[in-house]
Amino acid sequence: MSGITGIYHRDGYPVDPELLRRMTELIAHRGPDGTGYWVDGPVGMSHQMCHTTPESLHELQPLVDAAGNRCLTFDGRIDNREDLKCALEQSGVALRTDTDAELVLQAYACWGEQCLKWLIGDFAFVIWDGPGRKLFCARDIQGIKPFYYYLDKHLFLWGSEIRQIFAVPVVVKQPNLGMVGEYLIDQVTSLEETLYTDIMRLPPAHYLMITAERIRKVRYWDIDPAREIRYSTDQEYAEHFLEVFQEAVRCRLRCQTKVGACLSGGLDSSSIVGMVQSLYRKGIVTDPGFETFSLVFPGLTCDESSYIQDVVDKWHLKYNYVHPLAPDYDYCIQQINKYCDIPDAPNSSMSVPMEQSAQQRGFRVLLDGLGGDEWFTGSNYRYVDLLYQFKLISLFQQFFSDLSVKSQLLFLRFILKSILPERLVKRILNMKKQRHIYKWIKEDFARAICLLERTDTVMNQGRFKSFAQADIYRLLIDGWRIYALGVVERQASNSQVEYRFPFNDQRLIEFALALPEEQRWRANKTKFILRNAMREFLPDSVQQRTSKAEFSPVIMQLLTTQFIQNIFNSLPTLFGKLTKDEWILSMYREMYRSYVERNQVYTFNIWILWNTFAIYLWLNTVFPDFSQPK
Repeated sequence: MSGITGIYHRDGYPVDPELLRRMTELIAHRGPDGTGYWVDGPVGMSHQMCHTTPESLHELQPLVDAAGNRCLTFDGRIDNREDLKCALEQSGVALRTDTDAELVLQAYACWGEQCLKWLIGDFAFVIWDGPGRKLFCARDIQGIKPFYYYLDKHLFLWGSEIRQIFAVPVVVKQPNLGMVGEYLIDQVTSLEETLYTDIMRLPPAHYLMITAERIRKVRYWDIDPAREIRYSTDQEYAEHFLEVFQEAVRCRLRCQTKVGACLSGGLDSSSIVGMVQSLYRKGIVTDPGFETFSLVFPGLTCDESSYIQDVVDKWHLKYNYVHPLAPDYDYCIQQINKYCDIPDAPNSSMSVPMEQSAQQRGFRVLLDGLGGDEWFTGSNYRYVDLLYQFKLISLFQQFFSDLSVKSQLLFLRFILKSILPERLVKRILNMKKQRHIYKWIKEDFARAICLLERTDTVMNQGRFKSFAQADIYRLLIDGWRIYALGVVERQASNSQVEYRFPFNDQRLIEFALALPEEQRWRANKTKFILRNAMREFLPDSVQQRTSKAEFSPVIMQLLTTQFIQNIFNSLPTLFGKLTKDEWILSMYREMYRSYVERNQVYTFNIWILWNTFAIYLWLNTVFPDFSQPK
């Protein structure tokens, strides 16, 4: 975790060092280990350093090459260092240092834009290419490291956080109502826009090339749907998984201080902890003092303490139980003022005490199980994949075509109810209707922002070999998921802690994409390959576990406070431009009633209501004149 900032005057105007300094100071918390500046005429870069690897102790940024032709500012970590160093040396490159920044700068000097094909890791960086008079900006394949920017015909600004860019007077805060609409219907699809019209995000797996005359944005990585992994036995699949997973964990243990792990007691985090202990005990990696950190929720249904304790006991771990943060209204307002963004949802903010505890105990790196659900759970449409596998689809199509339209509908309803949860069946059967009727959104607002067009993302299913593969790709480009990754990174940076996600390793994702579906789903259990491969690493209770913690009660603790109730009751006089507030109020009252009655129905609209509350707070705080009735 570090921070980057920069200014490029495309019209040749010289950079004001004082302005660059002001932008940089806004992310001082990201760089407790030093600040660096570099200015050359129309280009200025800065860097806030946070040491999270042994090599970073000797790293000075911004980093200039030996000839003084190119300059880099880099936030991130390279995970395939050995392979990259070997490739550079074979190309005749003489590395000056062993730092990740040097590897990236030399990779660009050697291969230009193609350097990104050689980089595996979490990163966001900018390189000023003096000979080419161009700026090269890139972001990792999942957007784990942040990159915000402003661009017009004269100026390009970038930073790790939105608020840095507003330090430049030419950038004016204006609400992006299109993104506001996406939040209000709980369908964030854009990977580039923010809640401000002039502030953009570089999408994951993309780079920008900017000159005085041209702007070019390119996707540099994509999945390969044709790749397949086929073995004759489950054991062979398990051995391949273990090889890839071990490397994904090993390379993330590279740290100059102690490494900890977030342990929830689920399959994913427990598998990471088990692999870490295996690496330590085999002597592959030295243990500088590993500990686990866990949130506990005494008395709530989301408490996972028994599973956590089973993992702790199996490996005789040093552990830390932490009680979650319960954010209140004031905390939400503080976040808006600090980040110029909507407040983090309570099921994200609840981790703040855990991050603070880790930092206070001398940890700068926490491993986390995020990604296991996405890549190894399997598809909701797995049964259709099996039909394809056994070549039964063509027979079904013939049978189905011979039925009347009414019989077809009845048959579909029967099939759906037989294989899918009732709630999902209702969503599917009402999908067409719901797409066109967001009954809580005002029609003129929806038309003005082209809401249906914004959220009507149709994916070419034909390019994928299975529904599972399509589901994985859909998650890779899911707007909510990428936003959530940004929230996790932003929140941890406040405690000067860096999250690392072994399951989000590029090599592991590509492995998951190539797996047959039966390796994800077997005997009515998800994550078959993970359970099979890690059975010696996990206690039986976790290895057999099929439940997952559900954190809606944490969100409800905030949404049901008296002050929040008053806000929803007042919406018609405060928020009338965008929503049909009678619908919002009706949904809120129904949610509240169901929650009091302990009826799980309350979870149906919880995210729509949280987003409505969050957007209202953001608009009312940042644009107080906007949140008024017509």
